[in-house]
Amino acid sequence: MDLDLVIGYNLTKELKEFFKINNVNRLYVITDTIVSQLYMKYIDGVIKNWDYNTYIIPSGEESKNMDTVFSIYNDLLDSNIDRNTYILAFGGGVVGDIAGFVASTYKRGLKYVQIPTTLLSQIDSSIGGKVGVDYGGYKNIIGSFYFPEKVFIDTYFLTTLPKREITSGLGEVFKYGLIYDYELFQYTKDNLDKIYEMDLNVLNIIIKKSVSIKEKIVSQDKKDFGLRRILNFGHTIGHSIEAYYGFNRYNHGEAVILGILYESYIAKNLGLIDRNYFNEIHDILLPLVKPIKFQGNEIYDLLEIMENDKKNILEEITMVLPIDKGRVKIFNNIDKDLIINSLKGEWF
Repeated sequence: MDLDLVIGYNLTKELKEFFKINNVNRLYVITDTIVSQLYMKYIDGVIKNWDYNTYIIPSGEESKNMDTVFSIYNDLLDSNIDRNTYILAFGGGVVGDIAGFVASTYKRGLKYVQIPTTLLSQIDSSIGGKVGVDYGGYKNIIGSFYFPEKVFIDTYFLTTLPKREITSGLGEVFKYGLIYDYELFQYTKDNLDKIYEMDLNVLNIIIKKSVSIKEKIVSQDKKDFGLRRILNFGHTIGHSIEAYYGFNRYNHGEAVILGILYESYIAKNLGLIDRNYFNEIHDILLPLVKPIKFQGNEIYDLLEIMENDKKNILEEITMVLPIDKGRVKIFNNIDKDLIINSLKGEWF
């Protein structure tokens, strides 16, 4: 994957240098209400010598829709933004997905740069090239593949993250370990306290390892038709839970943690992993996000959402399931009774 990124602490100098080298004359910053309150001085200090506009969206997944995109299009037109303008995505995953989608579609494509400000976006959404919005109650159902010119992963922003946002990022870190690098899973588990204490040495290690894993996978399958699909471990059930609660009860990483738990139980019942490995996953993730014992219509509503998941083939529910430590496999046509039993939560 031809992805240009830099990881470090306080990358303002590197940002300025990038804009100078690339002869950037104009910038259009897309951010959200929380990031603008916390960090606009950071970005203003970087781009004060450039001509730029700023568009601020409400924070949260609820903003990740076509109404927001159309509002940005209108502002781009009103601001006379041309194709030589760089879009600057300054925020977490929602901002990055929206800004990337706008950049990929406005005037058939503008160059854009990612400055992810959450642990989740730094290790996952900012580096995969996936951009898009939610629609009709389904997550990321409208979108495309559009890679940024550069990603600046600045750990400076992590020092102010609330505990819940760290947990959200850990959902994807643990996923990387379970699908590709069991040593990363162990390292993260053993250093959990240091991660929550914002130990930047530990955070740097898990960010670099996570980014490296995603780069290796995406470089072999940019359009998500083969190997890249293993990145969806925990996402089939996780996305359904996110959508069921209207994207406002659980953030993405929390939902992924729940998805990993429910889907690992399915893997155990299929005999793909033994009880010891399931218990290892269970014991570290269960305290991070408390699962729900779903029942009745809740389960069938979740199943309906899963049946419309974009990863499915021929209307069969597809899941990525663990088969060994640090290894997973894609399975089509998962028995719905297995999913139902898992969602009932009899395992916790």
